Formats: sequence, C-alpha cells, structure tokens
Amino acid sequence: MSPLVHRFAEFLHDLQQLERTVARGDAILDAFTRHTPFDGGAVYLRDRDASLRLAAKTQQFLAPEILDREPPSELIAGTDRVLVPLRSGREHLGVLALTGGEYSEDDLEVVRAAAAFIATVIANQRLSQEAREGDFQLKYRLWELESLYDIGLSITGTLNIDELADEVLFRMISLINARRAALFLRDGDGFKPYRSFGDTPVNDSDLQRLRETGQAVSLNGGTVVAVPVNGNNQIIGVLVAADRETREGVAAFEANELRLLSLFANQVGIALENARLHREALEKQAMERELELAATIQRDILPKSIPHIEDVQIAALSRPAKQVGGDYHAFFERENGVTMLVADVSGKSMPAALLVSALHAAVQLLVREGRELGEVATELNRHIHRWSAENKFITFIIASIDREAETLEYVNAGHNPGYVLVGDRLDTLKSHGLPIGMLAQSKYMTQVRPFANGSTVVLYSDGITEAENEAEEEFGSDRLENLLQPPCTAAELRDRIAAAVDGFVGSAPQHDDQTLVIARSL
Repeated sequence: MSPLVHRFAEFLHDLQQLERTVARGDAILDAFTRHTPFDGGAVYLRDRDASLRLAAKTQQFLAPEILDREPPSELIAGTDRVLVPLRSGREHLGVLALTGGEYSEDDLEVVRAAAAFIATVIANQRLSQEAREGDFQLKYRLWELESLYDIGLSITGTLNIDELADEVLFRMISLINARRAALFLRDGDGFKPYRSFGDTPVNDSDLQRLRETGQAVSLNGGTVVAVPVNGNNQIIGVLVAADRETREGVAAFEANELRLLSLFANQVGIALENARLHREALEKQAMERELELAATIQRDILPKSIPHIEDVQIAALSRPAKQVGGDYHAFFERENGVTMLVADVSGKSMPAALLVSALHAAVQLLVREGRELGEVATELNRHIHRWSAENKFITFIIASIDREAETLEYVNAGHNPGYVLVGDRLDTLKSHGLPIGMLAQSKYMTQVRPFANGSTVVLYSDGITEAENEAEEEFGSDRLENLLQPPCTAAELRDRIAAAVDGFVGSAPQHDDQTLVIARSL
C-alpha cells in the first residue's frame, strides 16, 4: 500500500468515527489538522436559517462568527489558506478553511476526498435529526423535486416523439401512483389523443375549458386530473391522469400530486419542444440533401458553355431563384444556323429537377434526330404527359434560325411570347398551343417568320417580366420591350436586360427563376 493510500485510510478511519457520534466542528477540524500538513483553520457549517456559522477554529486563526459570503463550489488553494466546500449533491453544507504548512497536489486530493466524505456524514446526520424533529416532510418534498428533476433530465434526452410519449406516461404513472394516463397534443384549436394507458374520461369540452383558462382541470371528484403542457408560448398538449392508487384502493388526487403533475408538465413541454426541433432539423437536413441532389442534376443538364456558330451571336442568362430552379434552356447547332429553347417546369425542388431531366433527355433525342419543330413538340407532349404526374406541365418555346433561308421557325407551347427584332420593327412569337404535358392529344404546328441577317430573337422565362421590386410591382413586358432597341450585340442586349431587371428589383428577393436566351444573325 502506497504511503498516500495508507495516510488516507487512517484519515478515513477517524472520519468514520464521527458517523457514530455527532460531526461537530471541532472534531472535523481536529481530524483534518492531524492527517494533513495544515496546522490550523476554521469550520463553518450552515445552520437552520441558512447562515454559515462558525463551528470551530484553532486559537491563532482569525474568523468572524458568521461567514457573510457563499462558500466556493470547488476547492480553492491560495498562498495563505485553502478553502474546501462541504457539499452533498447540490446542497452547500459549509466550508472548511485550512492554513499553515506546505502542501502538495496529493495533499489537496486527500482533502477533497475527505471533505466529500464528511459532507455526506453531515448530510445524513442532519436528515436523521430533522426526521426525529418532525421535519421529515420537508425533506420528502425535496426528494420529490429531485426525483422530478432527474425525470426531467431523462425525458428531455429522448428526441423521438413516440418514444418520448411512452416515457412520459410511464414516468407520470410512477410519479403520482395513477392507474391510467394519457397524453393529448395540440391539433389546431383542439387536442387529439396521442398516447394513453387505459381509458381516461376526458371530453372535448373539458380540454377546451383547460385551453381557455390555462389552468389544471379536476374531474370526477378529483379522481381525474388534466394539466396543460406549455411550450412555444402556448399550450401544446395536455397530461391526463386517473385513479390514484392507495392502500385503501382508488382515491382522489391530493394537492401534492396535482402540484407534482404540473411541475412534471413543464418538463414535458421542454422535452416536446426539443423533439419538435430535432424533427425539424432532420427534415431540414433531408430537404437540403434532396436540394443538393436536385441541384447536381440541374447543373449536369444545363449547358456548360454557349456554342460558337459562324455568323450567329448567342448570349444566355440563367439565375435560379433557389438552390434548384424549374427553368431549362438548351442550344443545338444546325447546318445553317442554330436551334434554341427555353422551358419553365411547374414546381420546384426534386420533382421539378426530375421533370427537367426527362425534358432534357427527350429534347436531346428528338431534336438531334432532325425532326421538324412541330413534331418535336407533339412527341415531347405525349412523352411528358405519360411520364409525369397529373398536375405537372411545362411551358415551352423552341426557335430555329436558318441563315440560308433567312427564316425563323418556332413553336410556343403556353410560354411567354418571344421577340424578334428586325431592323426597327419588333414582332412577337405568341403562344399557339397548350403547355407541354397538359393534354395527351395536343398537337403543335411549326410557325415561320422572316429572319433577315441582322435580326435578333429573344426568348425568356416569366422570371424576367414578373420580377418584383420592394413595392411588389412587376418589371412587366413593356419595360422589356423598351430595352429591345438596335443596334447591339447579343451579349450587350443580355447585359442591358439583366442590369435593368436588377436596378428595378433593388434589394427585393428573387421569387422565380430568370432565364434569357438571345441570338442574333450577322
């Protein structure tokens, strides 16, 4: 046995003798000065009026009769003295001041351990004394509150709402000796039963009365009680208990049980809020993962670059309003020009991303087969209608420049009108069919316009014209049309429109995706 362990064993033997008598201050101080390097000090113990009163001191130690400050929570080692708290659980029983002599860290560890032991001895002796003096009921109340505190820690660590509900009812039954219990959760202006052990005779009017008053309700001569569960500045649930068990059988709940149940309900409110926040955090994480996946799909689908086509200027702008947008655009190089399209898929997030993916795959196949634009739109409509959900559709405009024939072919399926700028004249490419995927039997015909060299075509999504400023005014078609003035390159026109929209919107948030595709034949 090491010297340190041997010394502590002797110290502990002396302290144990105090268990059989009374742990007086002089006996405590004597034990500490005999088994540690310290040769003096004082002991303060908390008396009935909560004052720290001097219980013993050595002759040379100067100490006031009453200590007017709270004892430290941890041992404090100073140059002239060491202050050691005497604590049992959360209760401060007193403080021990030791002075004189040189000490080591090992000495401090011995002091800490001895102080913890003697504090337990003092606490036990005081509890016994209070019981003998008829003060046992006070300690019983303290035990109840400590039990309630421990129960609260247990349930607030349960984040699954179903497991939490079961734990709450089990703890409630044990706490107040009830035979039956139920947990009701807020549902609009009322409450719905969520978990129960046995039937509890509480009706909607009883729960409504509790919601209106915010006070506990006692029913059936006190054999049934209901208390509100508060959280997030409102009543979020109700705890109901019935049939208190006693040695004589079922009895009414006493004021003590009702008080305990109300305190327990406060803990339940915290636990339910924690579970709700945890569930929302999980849902947010799942949504963020879904958005990230959808964004990846979107990034892989949209053009990585603009094609370089002889004698055709092309410029594009794509601004999703959120992490995942519903707009789509594409370019296809042709022998005598270019084919381009802009589409707007209904919905957002993963469903929109999947529908854009289906649109992308079908358009790539149909256009590269060299099909005429009306046939492309008609076949695309059948495919999207068959593949997508019933309430999903796509507004769609596709245009093809033929430089040799100096024409522009297009199909507009329920989309915003495109614009063709020929010299000083501004023409529109209006919709002449339903959105893609709305009706399976829809057919689309190719429209043809003159498109001389020097002409410009502008396709866009409604995020451009419906962009709102802080006063909730829309940018509108008129402002867009006023910007379509020659002469300028495709990139200059794109930048002009983007700057005008940004200046109009200001600091207002972007509510919809913004897509712009411009081509100019040289």
